[in-house]
Amino acid sequence: MSEIDLTAAITRLEAAMGALRGRLRERLSVSGSDLTVLQFVARAAAADRRVRVKDLVAHLGLTSPAVTGTVDRLERAGHLCRVPNPEDGRSRYIELTPETQRAYAAAMDSTNEHLHELLSSFSERETKRYVRVIDRVIEALEYGAPTP
Repeated sequence: MSEIDLTAAITRLEAAMGALRGRLRERLSVSGSDLTVLQFVARAAAADRRVRVKDLVAHLGLTSPAVTGTVDRLERAGHLCRVPNPEDGRSRYIELTPETQRAYAAAMDSTNEHLHELLSSFSERETKRYVRVIDRVIEALEYGAPTP
């Protein structure tokens, strides 16, 4: 395989991810940036992690007021809800509403199942190697992008 084959594979991966994001945006009726928030919250929930505004701030690289505004908007739209943090009465966790959880799962159709099947077939060594390769591709893509 050549560098052209690898670049073509990355381009196909990018197109497939774009199509998936398009299906999710359409199904949930949200913008791309709002979808990023919903995906982060959904992935955290799938990993049994709780999300706070400060987690979104770190992930998105935005200010706390900007993230709070996005969460407020998504809460008003019925996509997110805030639930009390039992360990700290001053903070709240952010979760998908049950309706958005169902819509998100439906929009993902069998994608998660296929990905889980594929990823679970990798050995631990293969997984570590793929993660390193993906991280290097991301670094190359980010290095080539202009910084804001």
